[in-house]
Amino acid sequence: MSSNFNYPDKANYAAWYAAKAGIAESEVVVGQHIGPVNPGGVSPHGAFDGYTPIHRVDNPADGINDAADYVVYFKNVDGDFFKATNADVSTLVELTSGTEFDLCQTF
Repeated sequence: MSSNFNYPDKANYAAWYAAKAGIAESEVVVGQHIGPVNPGGVSPHGAFDGYTPIHRVDNPADGINDAADYVVYFKNVDGDFFKATNADVSTLVELTSGTEFDLCQTF
């Protein structure tokens, strides 16, 4: 892909895809042809700057994060531990004790 390729802004995803695929804009199906206009909880690039991922658990069944698709544990520049679920920066919390804190200390 060319580095000059310009992605459309969110308001024009359907029109962009329709033109690219050669179909009517009314035929574009969100979730099939294009992703949702809003990220659905996935935080934008750079939201976790300053945090280094140290461990990821897919489909956690630990009694703490069971509702999550995945949980990522982080360490910041000060050596503190954090976790976030499903790439959503709004779920970022510091860990200071407990099972998850102990887990982070092993990495």
